[in-house]
Amino acid sequence: MKYLLYGTVGVLVIFIGLNSFGFNSFVILMDTIEWSTRYILPWIALYWFIQYVKRKK
Repeated sequence: MKYLLYGTVGVLVIFIGLNSFGFNSFVILMDTIEWSTRYILPWIALYWFIQYVKRKK
């Protein structure tokens, strides 16, 4: 639960910090989420699948 709090506070600090420097932080945040779901999550799913197959042997 405390990690969720740390993550939320971190995202808010980044969001406010980028806005104060004049960047559109909402677009940057959405692009980061899109990139991570496109490139990082499939590798995590592949790792979980490989671990599942190894345990079933």
